[in-house]
Amino acid sequence: MDLYRELFARVLFPAWESGLRRRPTLRHLAYLEKTQWQPLSDLEAIQACALQRLLRHAYANVPYYRSRFEAAGIRPESIHGAADLAKLPILGREEARDTVQERTATAGATVEVHKNTSGTMGRPLVFGYERESEYWRQATRLRGYGWAGCHLGQRALYYWGAGPPAGNRRPTLASRLKGFKIRADRALRREYYVDCGHRGAEELNTVVEIIRRKKPEVLVCYSQAGADLARHVVEHGLKDWGTIPVICGAERLLPTDRPVVELAFGPAVFETYGSREVMLMAAECPAHAGLHVSMETLVVEVVVRDPAGGDRPARPGEVGEVVITDLTNLAMPFIRYANGDLAVPAEPGTCPCGRAHPRLASVEGRATETLVDGSGVRVNGLVFNVVIAHLAHGIRQFQVVQHRDRSVTLRVVPTPSFDGQIESVLRQTWERYLPGVPVKLDLVPEIPIAATGKRQVVVVER
Repeated sequence: MDLYRELFARVLFPAWESGLRRRPTLRHLAYLEKTQWQPLSDLEAIQACALQRLLRHAYANVPYYRSRFEAAGIRPESIHGAADLAKLPILGREEARDTVQERTATAGATVEVHKNTSGTMGRPLVFGYERESEYWRQATRLRGYGWAGCHLGQRALYYWGAGPPAGNRRPTLASRLKGFKIRADRALRREYYVDCGHRGAEELNTVVEIIRRKKPEVLVCYSQAGADLARHVVEHGLKDWGTIPVICGAERLLPTDRPVVELAFGPAVFETYGSREVMLMAAECPAHAGLHVSMETLVVEVVVRDPAGGDRPARPGEVGEVVITDLTNLAMPFIRYANGDLAVPAEPGTCPCGRAHPRLASVEGRATETLVDGSGVRVNGLVFNVVIAHLAHGIRQFQVVQHRDRSVTLRVVPTPSFDGQIESVLRQTWERYLPGVPVKLDLVPEIPIAATGKRQVVVVER
């Protein structure tokens, strides 16, 4: 028995979170751990009740949404559950950026937490929410990570992105105190953070040594960072540990990545899906049959837009846009917000694990990862994902870049098995899907990593 883990989970953390700080995080977690076993009809009733609360509040106190209701000719009472949300239009990312003030509640809730997205796809999106929403977010994360075997007080290695650089500013007393608090909090939780932004051989060897020294009971990582680390471990025969559960997030875990992560760390590999706007949305359970959506706190739709207007739910196995309604954020609501991601819904039905939450079969990337051919016809950049998944023996990593003049550079990190046959398949692919576009195949030793620590698979220069 890990005595410290038991002490932290049962005494120290509850005393701090529930006692001293009087936060309801653990109460919310206990509720979510109970509801996760309820039948779908009960979960839908819980979701519908929270949705009605949000819509009534938004209609009464948020000017932007009141005008949307009026334009649609409906009232909150017209929406009885998630299926009725299609009566409201989708909130696009650009419109969300331009309507911050109009989407801020004038009463009933106050923005207490201010955040913004990284802005890697353009201007950052500024948003906020009340502290009660933060407690639900943390409880949802704890439940989702718990499905992967990650619990309070365990030794955890976070191979994660670093925060923004400090620049030339001298640290203030407040910033030093904040830094000390963060370090102390992580030490008590036994969470060890390593910046995944630089992933050369030296940096990867350092992470391996940290694993050997710290003996983490779980590894939480950016998906591609974890895959890079796993390949390094496998190729150099560095594994000298048993199974370490791996929780992947922040970017897509490609189908070709999972086998190598399992070779390096064991079969307990779990994918999660979240966004900065709402944090964890869905997580994989031990049955590995898709990602369970946290429907007690969110409505996550996967929709296909009709070119003539309107939208419909994506069918199981069909790629659609992710549209989110945050049921806990009353201060600056996100109602039918298209965050720019693409996903595939799983077949309906209760998971083999016994949970009835709807599932995502996969998260495919971003809707903005759309190329155009020589005639201006839009082409889903995910076509290369599908083809290269079958060429994993010869391609370690890839990146598709469409430049402003429409020309494309296909960057490929080859394995020793890369040959003319693989190059021929790639050529046939771009000739078929990108007619009229000059394509250059560039064999490179590595794909650059963005400042956020993520590696973009498809880049479209705007």
